[in-house]
Amino acid sequence: VEGWGPFDLVYGSTPPVGHACDHPPVWYLLQFHRVLQYARPRPARQQPFFWMFVDNLVLTQEDRTVATRFLEADPVTIQDICGRTIQNVNAVHVWSNIPAVRSKHSALVSQEALSSLAQDRRRMKPPAQGPAKLVKNCFLPLREYFKCFSTGLTSSL
Repeated sequence: VEGWGPFDLVYGSTPPVGHACDHPPVWYLLQFHRVLQYARPRPARQQPFFWMFVDNLVLTQEDRTVATRFLEADPVTIQDICGRTIQNVNAVHVWSNIPAVRSKHSALVSQEALSSLAQDRRRMKPPAQGPAKLVKNCFLPLREYFKCFSTGLTSSL
């Protein structure tokens, strides 16, 4: 991993509900953490570095506690809300250092509602758009970070 770097962004997720997988959901978290350790920039490097791990509501409460401890960040729940109705199958837990994920405008949802969403999601066919649509907007502010970094780098040459 170090040989492929340096990296600006590392992204990982659990498999979407309904997809067959050879490993338990927590395995994907642990592999992400392992890759993240190698991908992090050295302290002297000035370039921004961002990461995001998305749980498609398949991790257990114990697994989410492990994720919070390993990733040293609290999860944010992102859900698809149309008007005042929550779309049952579209919610994810996100751990990240991306500022947009920590927005005060992120909708909060209760643990009971999340549990219900996870159960409903397991019974229903996953949506065609998938959870990726939910986290897409979190990446938009990064364009400005990298634009500023690119300008600063070229102006110092």
